[in-house]
Amino acid sequence: MLINHENGTIELEAFNTNLYKGMLLSQLQETDFYKEKYYNMWDVKTGYFWYYFHHIDILGYQVHFQLCFWDDQLHSIHMNTRESTDAKNWNEWSEEKEMQVFYRNNMFLTSALGIPPTRKTKTPYPRCTFSFPWGEIWSVYDPRSASSLMGINYYEEENKK
Repeated sequence: MLINHENGTIELEAFNTNLYKGMLLSQLQETDFYKEKYYNMWDVKTGYFWYYFHHIDILGYQVHFQLCFWDDQLHSIHMNTRESTDAKNWNEWSEEKEMQVFYRNNMFLTSALGIPPTRKTKTPYPRCTFSFPWGEIWSVYDPRSASSLMGINYYEEENKK
C-alpha cells in the first residue's frame, strides 16, 4: 500500500522513506528520497515552504511530489502524474488533454489506495475526493489555472470531521 489509510502516511519503499504530517524538514533531508530526487525550494514568505522533487515511478506512473512545509513541519502534499504525451507548453495544451491528466490522476489514486473515491463532483469543477478521519486525498481539474493536480490535506486536530 502506497498511502496508509489509518494516518495518511505515504510509504516510498524504494527510498525507505515515509512522508507524514508533522515530519520535520531535517528528517526529510536525511532520507534517500530527498537526497536523490530533491531539485528546488520556494519560500512563499508567509511561513510556508514548498519543496519540489523529480518524478519517481510508482505503480507504472511517473509521479512528481511537491511538499508544503509550515516552518519546519510537513503540512500538506501535492502530487501529479506525468507522461511524455502531456502538453509541454501552451501551444500543445488543450482542455481535453488536461482532462486526461485529471482522469489519470484519479486512476493513480484509486490504485494507490485500493478503494474507490468517497465523492466525485463536476461543479464548480471536476473533483474526486477520498475522505478519511485524518484528512482528504483529492484530485482536481481547475480550469482557472488550466491544470490538474492531486494531493493530501491533513485536518488540523481541532477541525477533525
